[in-house]
Amino acid sequence: MVLPELLKKRAEKLLFDFCQLAADDKVRPRHLRYRIEGRQINLFEVRRCQHNPQEHQQLPMAQIRYNQDLNQWTLHYQNGENWQFYLNVNPTLELGKLLTAIKQDPMGRFWQE
Repeated sequence: MVLPELLKKRAEKLLFDFCQLAADDKVRPRHLRYRIEGRQINLFEVRRCQHNPQEHQQLPMAQIRYNQDLNQWTLHYQNGENWQFYLNVNPTLELGKLLTAIKQDPMGRFWQE
């Protein structure tokens, strides 16, 4: 199943802006990318490999899932190899609320140092 087209376009706009703000950060610029697969969004950070600066690695950051039956988004963080539901923010109709939760990250689940 895929996201409804209008919802996907809105998500792409919010995600593009979110990634651009992270790149423009004066204190700690980060290169974020996203991939929409079916009804989920995978957000990851792209970093240069320490041992070979010519290579890049993608660090999983967050997964956002859309439940079409409830018309809600949920936020998940990676815990080892598994994605865990992020309890610090409730499922929501507004994707922007989840992006704000990722940005603020009070539990330290999304931003790897």
